[in-house]
Amino acid sequence: MTNSKRIPLFYITTSLYWFALYTYVPYVSPYGESLGADMRLLGLIVGAYGFMQMIVRFPLGLLSDYLGRRKVFILAGIGFASLSAFLVFFFPSPYMLLISRALGGVAASSWVAFSVMNASYYKPEETAKSVGYINASNSLGTLVALLVGGFAAQRLGVPYAFLLAGIGGLVALAMGAWVKETRIKKEEATEDQPVLKLSTNWASAFNVIRNRQLLYVSLLGVFIQFVRFASQFGFTPLAAVSLGASPFQLGLLGVLSVLPGVFISPLTGTVLLKKFGERKLLVVGFALAGLSCAMIPFSQSLWQLFAVQVIGSAGMSMVFTLLMGLCIRDVSPERRATAMGFFQAVYGLGMFLGPFVMGWMGHGFGLTAAFVAAGMVGIVGVVMVSVVRFN
Repeated sequence: MTNSKRIPLFYITTSLYWFALYTYVPYVSPYGESLGADMRLLGLIVGAYGFMQMIVRFPLGLLSDYLGRRKVFILAGIGFASLSAFLVFFFPSPYMLLISRALGGVAASSWVAFSVMNASYYKPEETAKSVGYINASNSLGTLVALLVGGFAAQRLGVPYAFLLAGIGGLVALAMGAWVKETRIKKEEATEDQPVLKLSTNWASAFNVIRNRQLLYVSLLGVFIQFVRFASQFGFTPLAAVSLGASPFQLGLLGVLSVLPGVFISPLTGTVLLKKFGERKLLVVGFALAGLSCAMIPFSQSLWQLFAVQVIGSAGMSMVFTLLMGLCIRDVSPERRATAMGFFQAVYGLGMFLGPFVMGWMGHGFGLTAAFVAAGMVGIVGVVMVSVVRFN
């Protein structure tokens, strides 16, 4: 199968994968609260998604490079995504929601394999463009998920958003079975494209993660994910509920958290990158993300909150597209899953700490102070990008 035929099927599968992961995300914290979870448990529920990625992603990338395979991890991730949604629908409780989000984190860890397989369809100098396209596919799948999930939650009830996600995962699994990959076989290894041996795998991985740019980019990933999962994918829905949001409006809020990414991601990797360069775009992106997060508790209406959500999403999409491209740009193809796995494992720390810290701060000091503190993390990102040089 030629790349022209591989790529559309791969991107459809990618969109369905994110559909399975995000159909119900706007309802996690409100639904958990309705099931009896307090603010601290809600922080753990939301943070479990990032915690599992922090643990799983790097070993998964390492194993993927050792085996020279991506597809098996893609299919496994889709399967976990479907399972995590079905569990909440059939066995609703705060602690099942916690287990579900942990399994969802395992599922999301296969994004390592998705990202590296995507890069294999393009030339090395097209890395930024390939990242822009797969991030747009990510955003499109998430966008459709949130729209459809919003209708389901409004008409049938929140649990049916989980059911819909599980069904979407099964469809993604069927589509993913037809995705083709180029596997590097040991007998076909060359000097330019070696296959990692078990005895040298950890040593090779250590050499990869010593890369200064990868370490720096990964740290920036922690900051942007802290802000994103503290707000958009964490406690912003609770702010919306306090303003009287209906289930459909919560879904619309979720849509506005990803819609800008459909347009910003491909533009960032192409037109904007050529015109402004990485550093300027990262500064602007972090500033938009941090300031919008700090403004959330001061929104006086849902329309104001929606506007803040759009601004923050644009900044986060810009930053994330650039960081994904930078983390593997200077890494050889056979070790890209290791580099991507390390990057995604490290930024998983931000996905865990964001909602965890928000939950404890919200419990002790109120959500207004928590949102402002989370926004300041984005400003720390601005300072980091401004003063620290990278390759």
